[in-house]
Amino acid sequence: MTDQPIAPVPDSGEPAADVPPPPSPADAQTWAASTGEGSPAVGPGKRPTWVLPVVTGVIGLVVGAGGMAAIGAGQDAAQEREVAAESRADQVSAATAQAARAETLTKAVGLCGQAESNWFVVADEGLSLTFDNKGKEDYLGGADFQDIECVLDVLEAPAAVLSHMGQTTSMDGRQEESWDGITVAWSYHPDRGMDGVVTVKEAE
Repeated sequence: MTDQPIAPVPDSGEPAADVPPPPSPADAQTWAASTGEGSPAVGPGKRPTWVLPVVTGVIGLVVGAGGMAAIGAGQDAAQEREVAAESRADQVSAATAQAARAETLTKAVGLCGQAESNWFVVADEGLSLTFDNKGKEDYLGGADFQDIECVLDVLEAPAAVLSHMGQTTSMDGRQEESWDGITVAWSYHPDRGMDGVVTVKEAE
């Protein structure tokens, strides 16, 4: 007897009785989590596990960069304040030194009793002193050479300077000597005496 082919049964959409129904998504997720196989699905409203470390790292970088910038700015500001303070200190020191230099000639003239003399004139804000020694034809008068020596002594002129001035003749022309930031220039003629100028170098 010949076997007759069995005609296929039309699919009615209903699962066969011996085929188990497919697991639901919830069951599949539970099974994957318990067995370690597969990746658990991310349900709606849940944050992936990698988000928090990444966000934390980004925040750390931003905060760190901001902190370094703040530290750098603070160091720059401190250096600027230090430089400004040093500059002000230098200016005060220079001004003090300049004031002291400007009083040098005035004090010297005063110590020699010539503060009111017409033959010793302090000018240029205390940095120059003109002296006029009495000569044979100076009918209006003039300073004695001893008074000039007194002023130069107070200014601590070396003995060689005073000796040079005492030996100057009318043929020598204008002479000049310097010491410790002070310069004296003079000339001599018997008729007009010894006339000259003492200058003090400005403080640096």
